[in-house]
Amino acid sequence: MIVVVPGHRLESTRIHDQLRARVDAGIRAFEEREASYLVFSGGRANESVDRTECGVMGDYAVRQGVDPDRIVLDPFAYDTIGNAYFTRVLSDDVGLDAEEIAITTDDFHAERTVYAFEHCFGPGVPVEATHTVETDVDVDAPVCRRKLAQTRRFFDGIAPGDADAIRRRLHEEHDCYAFPELETETARAASH
Repeated sequence: MIVVVPGHRLESTRIHDQLRARVDAGIRAFEEREASYLVFSGGRANESVDRTECGVMGDYAVRQGVDPDRIVLDPFAYDTIGNAYFTRVLSDDVGLDAEEIAITTDDFHAERTVYAFEHCFGPGVPVEATHTVETDVDVDAPVCRRKLAQTRRFFDGIAPGDADAIRRRLHEEHDCYAFPELETETARAASH
């Protein structure tokens, strides 16, 4: 089992209250569930801050006593779909014990996050939101429903667990992700 904490946009190089709450919840879940790894997912989404979200979260967790050898950092994700996809890539590449995934995030973010992780990992990997951080954001607020609908549209037509199809769609339809090897493959195919 792994516990995953998705990042939240940084406003400075220091951890902010909302992100600290997510990390604290992640640490509790990691300890209570005796998970193999604690994964912090989040790149440098705010270009004016010279730190990745995962780096800030990881540093904070180490200061809280988490063994750095049990922390995995994903600096590639810029949104919820990226959190799920790049955690899947890390899981495959590094061999994380991702037979089960527990996600700690804000209450309004939980449904969308679980949905993205279920699609990136496929039906053989149970995913649940645990130790969810309570906020005063209405889960049924229009912005939350809109973002969930966007996430569902992104995965529409992709078989759950098909990492190659997800990577192609990220490359073709998402502003945050470019995969140069796909551009080379596409150009090569077009010239034949």
